[in-house]
Amino acid sequence: MSDLQAAFRELEAIYSDLQAELDTLRPKCELSGRCCRFTSFGHQLFVTRLELRYVMERAGPPPPGADGVCPWLKDGLCSVRDHRMLGCRIFFCDESYKEAMGPLYEKYHRRVKELHARHGVAYEYGELTPLVARSP
Repeated sequence: MSDLQAAFRELEAIYSDLQAELDTLRPKCELSGRCCRFTSFGHQLFVTRLELRYVMERAGPPPPGADGVCPWLKDGLCSVRDHRMLGCRIFFCDESYKEAMGPLYEKYHRRVKELHARHGVAYEYGELTPLVARSP
């Protein structure tokens, strides 16, 4: 198994650990699509290059999309849900979960960052849209 594939397997384990924690917190998803329409709702999605490579390897490159909207949003739903990035997995519109979101993101982002170092993958962290534009 290549170092990159090993890193992907470890990334999946991190995502699984996060899901277990989310299962105990039980934030409510309203299926509003706000998480994917960045400009309209005043937020940004930051990802690592490794996360982006993972989703693109599993789901293919994103189709062209509208500015300020996740390129994988299709017919109001996430077309890469099983492979989505950390920020997507943590973001919920549920007000009762709002205080938990930041600390949870920091905890799991730290693990993703450490993963880069362990597997010799250059760490690059930035806003989704520009990273997608620079991807091969």
